Amino acid sequence: MRRLLLVLCPRQWRARYGDEFASLLQDTPLTLAAVIDVLRLVLGLHHQARPWLAQIAGAVLTTAAMEAAAVRAELTDNILWAPTTPLRALGLVAVLMPTALVVGSAIMRRARLRGDEPV
Repeated sequence: MRRLLLVLCPRQWRARYGDEFASLLQDTPLTLAAVIDVLRLVLGLHHQARPWLAQIAGAVLTTAAMEAAAVRAELTDNILWAPTTPLRALGLVAVLMPTALVVGSAIMRRARLRGDEPV
């Protein structure tokens, strides 16, 4: 289990701190609280290394939640529906907005990296 917790850490972080962290894990009893603490650390490290991945995961989860809410509110039976009423249009916007925000953010980030002016 200790090895698995170490392997979950990002590669670059492990290269720098892996030996120290491995000895810390050896000296620490593996309680549920300790495992949860290490998993929180791992999530934070991965988020710092790849913040865009967290944005994508958040957009996917939010889109799924909005779609589930739309189905539960009987606005639609599936993900492809026509916005025939204002409420259905609002539901469709709520479902699509997280993805649109992530795509817009990626376009802006790419423009900044290239040195282009945003459109």
